[in-house]
Amino acid sequence: MKAVVVDKEYGSVTAEELALVQEAYAKAGIELELCHFTTEDEIIDGCQGAAVILGTGNPPVTRKVIESLPELRFVQRFGVGVNSIDLDAAAEHGVIVLNLPGFCAKELADLACAMIMGLIRNTNYYDREIRKGNWPKCQYLLPPDVRELTLGLYGFGAAGRYLHDIFHGGFGTKVISCDPYVPETVKAQYPHVEFVTFEEMIEQSDIISIHVNLTPETTHVFNKDTFRKMKHTAMLINTSRGPVINQKDLAWALQNGEIRYAGLDTVEKEPIEKDDPLLQLDNVILGPHSGSYGIGAKKTQISMVCTLVPDAVTKGAVPRRNVADRGVLSKETGYQFV
Repeated sequence: MKAVVVDKEYGSVTAEELALVQEAYAKAGIELELCHFTTEDEIIDGCQGAAVILGTGNPPVTRKVIESLPELRFVQRFGVGVNSIDLDAAAEHGVIVLNLPGFCAKELADLACAMIMGLIRNTNYYDREIRKGNWPKCQYLLPPDVRELTLGLYGFGAAGRYLHDIFHGGFGTKVISCDPYVPETVKAQYPHVEFVTFEEMIEQSDIISIHVNLTPETTHVFNKDTFRKMKHTAMLINTSRGPVINQKDLAWALQNGEIRYAGLDTVEKEPIEKDDPLLQLDNVILGPHSGSYGIGAKKTQISMVCTLVPDAVTKGAVPRRNVADRGVLSKETGYQFV
C-alpha cells in the first residue's frame, strides 16, 4: 500500500517526527513517501496509486484531486482543521478523512490566555519600547481588571472549555458563549455559563475568543458590521482559522477605535503579507499559527497519526470521533467504524 505526505515542508512537523510515522506505517505494510506539493495538479501527479494522503498543513485535497485518485482510501490530517479538503466529495467516493479533534485544546487555551493577558497588561508594547531605548513607565493603554470583564467564547468545544476553566476558575471572570451546536448535556455541566446568540455575544463581551471550525457559516463572520456592534474597548482573539475574520475590516476597526485590541495566531494568508497594516499596530499580538506547539500536543499528534491508518489497515477499525467526513459513515468502505 502506498501513502504520501504531500506537504512535508509546511513547518508544523519535523523530519524526525515524519520518520516515526514512516516507521509505524512500514510495520503495517504501508510505504510512506515524503513529498511537498503546492497545487492540485502536483498532488494528482505525485499521488497516483496512493491509498493514503497525509497533510501536515492544509493541502488542497479538492474534488478534482479525489476524483483523479481512484485508489485513494484515506486522507489523514495532522491537525483538526479540514477546510482545505472537500468532505462531500470524499464521502461520495468512500474516502475516509481523518483528523485529530482536541489534540491541542489545552495548548490553544493557554495561548489564548497568554494573548489576552499580554494585551491587557501591555507586555508586548513595553518590551518593544524598552528594546528601542525607551522607558514608558505607566504609559499606553490603562489595563482593565480581567476579574470585572466578560469573556465571550465563540465556540464551546474543548479549547473553549479549557479557556473557561482558566478565566472563570482562576480569575472569577464572567463567561458567556455562542455555540448553537453544543449539546444540552455539556451545557448542564456549566450552569454558570450563559449561552447566548451571536448578536448578544458581540454586544456583551469585553473579550471574544474564537474557537470554531472554518465553514461557510463562520467565514468572515467578524467584519465591519460585527465590529461596529462590539464595545469600543473590546478585544478579539483568534486561535482557530484566519478567514473567520475579515482581516482588512479588523485593521479598519483597530485603526478607527471600533475595538481596542486583537490577538491572532492565524491570519487569512499565511505568512502574513509584509505590508499588512496589522504589523504597524501596537495593540495587536501576532503568532505564526503555532497554537498547537507544545510537548503534550506533539506527543498526542504523532501517536495518533502513527496509529489511525495503520490500525485501520491491520485491524479494519476506524474510530468514529476521528472521521471528519461524517457522510462516509453510512458507506461501504470495508472498514468498521467504532
